[in-house]
Formats: sequence, C-alpha cells, structure tokens
Amino acid sequence: MLAAVSAALLVLGPSALAFGQDEPGTGSEAGSGGSADDLVAQGIALRRSGQDAQALAVFQRAEALEPGSARIQVHLAATHQALGEWEAADRYLTRALAQMNDPYVQRHQSMLASARRRIDAHIGSIEVSGGPPGTQVWLNGRLVGKLPLSETVRIEGGIYTLEARLPRHYPVTRSVAIAGGSLVRESLRLQPVSSAAGAPSPALSADEQPLEATADTPSSGAPAWLTWTLAGLTVGAAAGTAYAWTVREGHADNWNNDNDCLRQGRTREDVCANELDAGKSAETWMWVGGAATGAFAAATLVSLWLQRDDEVIDASTAGVDCGLGWNQVMCAGRF
Repeated sequence: MLAAVSAALLVLGPSALAFGQDEPGTGSEAGSGGSADDLVAQGIALRRSGQDAQALAVFQRAEALEPGSARIQVHLAATHQALGEWEAADRYLTRALAQMNDPYVQRHQSMLASARRRIDAHIGSIEVSGGPPGTQVWLNGRLVGKLPLSETVRIEGGIYTLEARLPRHYPVTRSVAIAGGSLVRESLRLQPVSSAAGAPSPALSADEQPLEATADTPSSGAPAWLTWTLAGLTVGAAAGTAYAWTVREGHADNWNNDNDCLRQGRTREDVCANELDAGKSAETWMWVGGAATGAFAAATLVSLWLQRDDEVIDASTAGVDCGLGWNQVMCAGRF
C-alpha cells in the first residue's frame, strides 16, 4: 500500500467490468445489418473482440432506428463504461432503468444493479442554489443550466471551476472538488454592478460607504489575490492527491483479486497488465502532485508573510470546503 500525500488529478480509466455481452447474437453478425437486431448482434461481436470504439458506432446506429429500446440503451451504457466515458454510461443506464417493466431490464436486473454501483462510484453530484434567477451556471466552461436549477447535476468526479454569470452583475468563480459517489452543495449570490462607476450606493448613507484605498496609501508585499490564488492551487492539488490515491488503491484491489486476475495457464501479469500499468501511472502522478502541493503551499506562506502588515484577510470571503465521498475525502478552496 502506498502512503503518500501527493498527486495531480488522475482521471479514472475504464472499468474491468464488461456488462452487456452476455446475450447471444440475434442476427447475422458478419453482414452489414439493416435492422436494429442485426446491428446489436454486430455490436456484441465487436465488443467480444475488444473493438469497443467500433461497437459504439454500431450501437448508435441501432439507437437511431429504435431510440426507446432499453436493450440498446444498456449496450450503449456498457460500451461507454468500457471506454471510460462515465457520464454517457450513467445517462444511458439511467434511461434503461427507468423502463423497469421492460422484459430485457427485468431479465438482467442483477447485472444492471452491479453496473449501477460501479458507475455511481465514478459519478458525483453538485447542487447549486442562490440567485438572482436566470444566473447561468458553468462547470469547466460547460453550461449546465440557469438558477434556480430544478435538479442536481451528475458529473464525473474531479476538480472543477464553477462559474456564475448574469448581465450587469459581478461574476462568481470557485474551485470545486466533486468526488465520485458524493453530493456537493454550493450557494451563489451575484451582486449587481452599480450604474455609475465610483458613485456611492443609494442604499447606503455617506457614513456607511465602504472605505477605498487612495493613491497616498503606501502598499507593499504580495497582493491578496495572489495569496488566495496560491492557496486555491494548494487545496486543489491536495484534493487531487486524495483522489489519485483512491484510484491507485482501486487498481491495487483489482490486481490482487484472484477471481479477476488469475486464469488457468496464465499469469497475473498476463491477465491484468492494464491494472498494473494504471496503478503505476497513478503512483507517478501522486509523487508529481505531491511536489506541486508542497511548492504551492510554500509559495502561499511566503505570500502571506509579505502582506502581513498591509492586509487583513476577510474570513467571510475565503474558506475551504471538504466533504466525504465514496471511500475518499476531497476539499476545495473558495476565494
């Protein structure tokens, strides 16, 4: 077992679990295939030969013919999972499980429940509240909706930049850590931009106006934004460390699983070489990330020391959010 505080974020690779390949072909697997059944049979054959990307294209053609088929949705979920595309796998599996009366779903309930658990381990949820209404919410540059959001957003675990935008309002930007299997709640409240630059707010009296720095005010040391940027990078790197360590442990568990990695006449290295390579890659990222975490932390302390006589840190505008996720702890800075 590794004992380390390290790592940049490592994206989880494809799961070893390959569901959706347990049924026999129902059409001509070698032919071009015109019906949805023919295409499903071709896709199953491609997956059994390890050609998951090609199988995905075939299943998508079948979906175009029968968009409501739970059976095709299950195969799409399985193929996306095999390719490590967890959000797409989650989306298709959710659609299939919504059809609980479908004979195919009923026949494969145990397999689908196992797939649901595996996918959920890689998918986290974020719940965003606040306002004003109409505020756009973005995650890593992707628009996920407008406030008020009626549902939580399901997304692959990782470190994200959360942005809120609304015309004539100051935007809000935060770093958010979302662990697989966890729920993160964020509250956003955008403030309007004053109509006249520099004019006192009409809601405040002259004595209540906030103090502003003048040109005569001496200034030295590091600016506050630099300190909090470094602090955010430190927290993000540390969160990535915990996340990557969890990934490494998961690959180690898979490697040590005799049921999955031992076959008659074959060594563990032959059967589970991918698990070994992925674990080593995670370990490398952990040490690289550890060095980055230490460097950012040291820079943060130096920046704080330089500005200690010039600036009082406002605790109401900064903080660190931590939460328990699926067998891991993740934190994110807010500044």
